[in-house]
Formats: sequence, structure tokens, C-alpha cells
Amino acid sequence: MPIYEYRCEKCKRLSSFLLLRTTEEIDPYCKHCGSKEVTKVISRVTVLKSEEGRLESMLDPSKFSDLDENDPRSVERVMRRMGKEFGGELGEGFEESMEEALSQESTTLSEDS
Repeated sequence: MPIYEYRCEKCKRLSSFLLLRTTEEIDPYCKHCGSKEVTKVISRVTVLKSEEGRLESMLDPSKFSDLDENDPRSVERVMRRMGKEFGGELGEGFEESMEEALSQESTTLSEDS
């Protein structure tokens, strides 16, 4: 099932159209302002991985080469990468927990100075 995207020449926003069959034809328009002045754009390609495939890719040691467990910013980068690998869901409270850890790091660094 292809998804076609069009950029509006007036408001510059994208509109997406899902076609159930490749033989289906559409009359594209801007879903935001209604203009028919749209240009087809090349969309990003998404490759779906199985959960097993995502887990295997996370086991690759190179994914952790820049991890410093004593540096909260380093841990945050790795956690965000893992979240993207698993669909962007890092769980409730992730942002707050990272902010708290980073603020504790800042407080500790300023006390040591």
C-alpha cells in the first residue's frame, strides 16, 4: 500500500495519501488549505524490522562504543537511540528522569569546583 506525499505550493505543508491499490488514482490537494497547487515529493522509505531484529541490532557492541556510564548525557544519548530503535517509546517519566539526572550532574560539578 503506497503512501504518496505532496507539498503545497501555497502553504508549503505536506499532505499524505494512502492508496489501497497501486492502480488507484487520486486527485491530490492540500489537506491543510485545500489548494490543488501541489507537487509530488519523494518520501522517506521505512523498513520494518521484527522485534527480534531490533533486539539483535541493539546487541551490537558498536552501539555502545560511546557510552560512559558515569556521564548522564552519554547515558541519555544511548537511551534515546534505543528508544528510536523501538519506536520512540521510552516510557512514562523518561524526560523528567533525564532532566533530574542532568541537573544533579550540574549541581555536583559546581560543588566540586
